[in-house]
Amino acid sequence: MATDVEKLIVALEARTRAFENALARANGTADRRARSIERRFQTMNKNLSAGFNAAAGAAVRAFALIGGASGAKNLVDSATRIDNALKVAGLSGQELEKVYERLRASALANAAPIESLVTLYGRAAIVQKELGVSTEELLGFTNNVALALRVAGTDAQSASGALLQLSQALGSGTVRAEEFNSILEGALPIAQAAAAGLEEAGGSVAKLRQLVVDGEVSSEAFFRAFEAGSVILEDKVANATLTLDQRLVNLQTSLVDAARRFNESSE
Repeated sequence: MATDVEKLIVALEARTRAFENALARANGTADRRARSIERRFQTMNKNLSAGFNAAAGAAVRAFALIGGASGAKNLVDSATRIDNALKVAGLSGQELEKVYERLRASALANAAPIESLVTLYGRAAIVQKELGVSTEELLGFTNNVALALRVAGTDAQSASGALLQLSQALGSGTVRAEEFNSILEGALPIAQAAAAGLEEAGGSVAKLRQLVVDGEVSSEAFFRAFEAGSVILEDKVANATLTLDQRLVNLQTSLVDAARRFNESSE
């Protein structure tokens, strides 16, 4: 195990050096649809300003290697939890990889925490039949949730909490007030989109909350309402740029992905 961890640390160091070297050439616009990790690093870095100083580079290095073997273990554990969540959702082989790649692309495009996004998808997939939705609709829903988090500018910790409550709301049959309040606090745009898509709410978050308090919003109705109302989110991020914190969330996603590839190659 020690040897594997050491190899992983070396791999992460190489990726971090590539990240820092790319900072010196920062310019251009990010291509969020790039398929390879290396290209994602380059395009993400080109969005960083040329004035991004050495202290930030040191922070990136510390972020990637924090805790040495312990930090590497955390990345491996996160990658393992991601695969487990998808397997519990009934995915395997190429189907699992296809869904994972879609979720990773959503996470990187919107600076959403990859593990939380996968957990949301996995929990929703378990009750997919009850919700009456297809896999494609479920992936679209998850992508729109990531978009809503970008609109909110929510930090990774707050986003994780909001996504946990959202996944519980989807699986409980009826959206509960406690879950809805957590969504309001951690990811308001999700509630705004749902209110826009639910006819009874008429675009009002306050009315939607009252409907939730009265127990009149089913999990399926909330899913469909958010799906219908999510069109309002695109306009809100049309000219938005990622913050430094969001870029570091993307770096973490790429490092977790590297750890996942390492896991696969070590099996």
